[in-house]
Amino acid sequence: MKITKENKEKKNVTLTENSVEKNALLPKGEFLKKFKINLRLFESTKIKWIKLQEIHKDYIDSQSLLEGIARDVASKFLTNDAKEAGVHSVRYRLKKPDSLIEKIIRKTLDRIKRGKKKAITAANYTEEINDLIGIRILHVFKDDWFSIHNYILNQCQYQTKEKPVAYYRKGDQKDFIDECKKNGCEAKVHPKAYRSIHYIINPHPKKNIAYVEIQVRTVFEDGWSEIDHKLRYVSKKGTKHVLDSYLLALNRIAGSADEIGSIIKNRQTELRQEESEKELFSKKRKQ
Repeated sequence: MKITKENKEKKNVTLTENSVEKNALLPKGEFLKKFKINLRLFESTKIKWIKLQEIHKDYIDSQSLLEGIARDVASKFLTNDAKEAGVHSVRYRLKKPDSLIEKIIRKTLDRIKRGKKKAITAANYTEEINDLIGIRILHVFKDDWFSIHNYILNQCQYQTKEKPVAYYRKGDQKDFIDECKKNGCEAKVHPKAYRSIHYIINPHPKKNIAYVEIQVRTVFEDGWSEIDHKLRYVSKKGTKHVLDSYLLALNRIAGSADEIGSIIKNRQTELRQEESEKELFSKKRKQ
């Protein structure tokens, strides 16, 4: 992390394969077992475990800095302007250190499959991993996303690393997907049926400290995703489980709830307009 170079020199500690310092990375065998990573697959990456220990330690040493960035970005969505744009609530999190190492291993395996050889190191992991800091923005009505999208890009003036990605479930309404594309998003079917708009921003482009992933979704979709994340059952044999069908049904209900919410909102607007027209007509008759 470029901004913490001086701090890293002050806190320099010699790491070993059997390091037992506080908050140290688990020994390789325990870690691979915990995250269900095949030893042969890991060895195919040619990553030295001590290099992952260095990343792990650097990331832990940088927690206070990243926490400050997360709070600063989240605060931008707690203003009156943000509420007027449709923001209902905001929360943030920092990626867990062990989850960072798991992601680096899996990302490296994916790169090998695609013929890319660039290694992820303590010097570049903040540029290679986009979600060290995660901000989740929730809104009530599905269409509120458009004004939140403009708020992120125009009022906050955040620079995006790449096109925002609109994840959707196969079979979702085409109109909304088309609108996302018109607003500069890349639309992708999510393999687990998540619906969410993701932005990768650089809040401090001059310092280039770390990227932040902003996820924008409805309260209904967030409720489903939380249940799915906590309860999804994965068979040891890799086959589908009966619980998957219930989770898929709940996903469809969440999608339907969003659609019904939009219908109610639009109908309410129409009714108010009709009432205003009736009142105006009544006043004219009295005159």
